[in-house]
Amino acid sequence: MDSLDLVSPYLFKHKRRNFLVKEKMRPTDLDALRHFEIRPTDIFLVTYPKSGTVWMQQILVQIMDAAHPDWAEDATNRTRVPWLEERSVDNPTRERADPQIYGSHLPPDMLPQGVKDKQIKVVYVWRNPKDILVSLYHFSNSWMLLETPKSFEDFFQQFLDGNVYMGSWFDHIQDYHKVRDQLNIHFVQYEDMLKDLRGEVVKLCAFLGRHLTDEAIDHVVDTSTFKNMKTNPKANYKDLVETNRYKTETMRKGIAGDWKNVFTVAQNEHFDSVFREKMSNMPLNCIWEIKE
Repeated sequence: MDSLDLVSPYLFKHKRRNFLVKEKMRPTDLDALRHFEIRPTDIFLVTYPKSGTVWMQQILVQIMDAAHPDWAEDATNRTRVPWLEERSVDNPTRERADPQIYGSHLPPDMLPQGVKDKQIKVVYVWRNPKDILVSLYHFSNSWMLLETPKSFEDFFQQFLDGNVYMGSWFDHIQDYHKVRDQLNIHFVQYEDMLKDLRGEVVKLCAFLGRHLTDEAIDHVVDTSTFKNMKTNPKANYKDLVETNRYKTETMRKGIAGDWKNVFTVAQNEHFDSVFREKMSNMPLNCIWEIKE
């Protein structure tokens, strides 16, 4: 049994990242993922937690179903896009039809070596970190594997310090930005999907090499709206609520700017100060709010 560098009773640190104590993965298991067998047709969906992962799972599955209707499976998106570094719910190593899609929160230096060597297509979804903070706070109150925050104020500082699930958001996005020329990576901004979902789906199809008809693209967009996903049991993780893995539904609002309903003026000023300091060397055009 690996000895764990505990951050809390719920998290352990390994290579600057915080992983779940209650998951089945341990440091040696995580390190072994570097040698995980990768097929040339595999696709990786990479995110920092609460950046639009569930949304992009739905989009990728719908694109693949439209491109290969004979491959469509009657299964949840979570099963069809399993998490590489999490084993407690689904088995990511099970045999699946090509192209296999994997989800991961891992930093680039912990991804399977084949992702770089074989130039596997990587879709990286990022979101403004203020909304991530709020979403991750609510998620931590819901997910049974995470510690319930003592208060939003405590969690706010933990996020800025990187003492939350998967560590620092600032490190995560900067690490991927630094290796953007080494990986076959397509960056998608969550807020751009909110503004023009169809346009982002078209760009994603081009990156993936999937040639869909206008009608097929319209269908992908329609089935991937927040309203439709929220009532779709294949997309909304409802089964994990029913089996008590989550205390509440996982899809909350799907908007940009919810942080304004939670942050105090002082917290916002402090966040902006930390953001300027940590992101000074990286050009990043965050969209902090989209007014409805």
